Amino acid sequence: MWIERIAEATRWEPLRLDIPWNSAEEELSTPLPEDYKQLAETFGKGEFSEFLRVFTIDATRQFDLVRIWKKYLDGGPETGADPAFKPYRMYRPGQRGLIPWAFGEMKCSYFWLASADEDPASWPIVTQGDPYPWHEVNMSTSEFICRVLTDPNFEPFSIARPFPEPDFYPMD
Repeated sequence: MWIERIAEATRWEPLRLDIPWNSAEEELSTPLPEDYKQLAETFGKGEFSEFLRVFTIDATRQFDLVRIWKKYLDGGPETGADPAFKPYRMYRPGQRGLIPWAFGEMKCSYFWLASADEDPASWPIVTQGDPYPWHEVNMSTSEFICRVLTDPNFEPFSIARPFPEPDFYPMD
């Protein structure tokens, strides 16, 4: 439902891509949320309203979800608190933590608070950006994106007022 709303709002014809999720999920040691996978298969690699870039499985590795997650891991401690993500920490197999799934303009970062022991559909979205602190929201990835793009009252996340006609730009 939310993915269809995003496609309608951006006037996007679904791609129906066949993305090899198995390798990414094996490296993460957890499945990814189904609605996120459907979103990536519908839109492919690209940017919503020149604001939000959603990571996927990217052969160019530029916006590859696993590569970006590993980059965050390499920069953080294996145990204990991670000052860069306090009060959170980056996801490691067998632990609860953040998996990055998108970034936005104005230094916005979007994560799932993931655990291999929980249903990925129940993972909260955790986000931080300029000028707001960490926020946790309980909704699907596609609902979050739809509301960012189209709901002017979805504060502090919405871009619907400055970008009243959302769009999607594919990236090669």
